[in-house]
Amino acid sequence: MEQIFYHSSLPRAGSTLLQNILSQNPDIYATPTSGLMELVYGARANYTHSPEFKAQDAQLMDNAFLAFC
Repeated sequence: MEQIFYHSSLPRAGSTLLQNILSQNPDIYATPTSGLMELVYGARANYTHSPEFKAQDAQLMDNAFLAFC
């Protein structure tokens, strides 16, 4: 049975080492670094600079962005 586990940690906490150790097992697929934060940063940049977001109620857009994240 396949299962998905998510791992999250602060920088310099040994998460890359843990992911690399897990990857040594052929039955486990683990990535050393996730690109998820880059997607969140991109969404934040679009939210901050896009005229479509600026034209709407600021509080409503703040709540929507937080719900998105």
